[in-house]
Amino acid sequence: MTMIRSIGPVLGSALIAWVCASPSSAQVPRPNALPTTLGAPSAFGINSYTVTTISATSFTGRTSSMSYATSPSLGRYGGVDQLLDYYVGLDLPAGAVIDYIGLNTTTDTAFVIGVELLRRDRFGNLSPVGNLDSTIHDWDTDINASPIGYLWHGRTGEALILHVQNGPNPNFQFFGWVEVWWKRSVGPVVGGPTFNDVPSGHPFYQYIEALAASGITGGCGTGIYCPNNNVTRGQMAVFLAKALGLHWPAN
Repeated sequence: MTMIRSIGPVLGSALIAWVCASPSSAQVPRPNALPTTLGAPSAFGINSYTVTTISATSFTGRTSSMSYATSPSLGRYGGVDQLLDYYVGLDLPAGAVIDYIGLNTTTDTAFVIGVELLRRDRFGNLSPVGNLDSTIHDWDTDINASPIGYLWHGRTGEALILHVQNGPNPNFQFFGWVEVWWKRSVGPVVGGPTFNDVPSGHPFYQYIEALAASGITGGCGTGIYCPNNNVTRGQMAVFLAKALGLHWPAN
């Protein structure tokens, strides 16, 4: 029961059923596991993502007494015929849209290793973002075939946690890393228009409001943005420096 408490009430009952129904030699998919592919999203023409990869060596066991080791190729593995749980925190910026989760493994049994991404709030409540299972192959990465579309708000008092679970098996099974594919988003506008010449119906309204809210632009005059004006190299330098958070020594 300790293992189920660590996962939380959202997934606890489903994982109890999975553990009880899975003989060590023939695993079954975890409940609600996402369909996977071995083809990375970039193979489908997607090029706007940032990929955050967390090595298996960053994951720690559920308890200090859990026995696990590191392979020569820096993969994680544990004892045979044991249920093994590994955890690590995931740091992403507010406004990130999480679409893909990849699990790098080498396994001889389908579904024996799974990964889930969880959101935890300050009260200890856990909410699932997505989960998937490994398939049989030498070192390769399983990744969900369709985007998740989860918007991470990044509010104070909440965190993202990755959980890798290795089901009981008579042979050693290994995972190398977990990768999370995410992209930045422009949030909805709060309040009315900042600039008189960029009303809410303007095609670039949401994006211009995002620049104003983040302090990247103050417009081109009192209450106006001049959306149709050309941008000089000097103005571009200000936009980029503010957007990238650049700074220089005072002396």
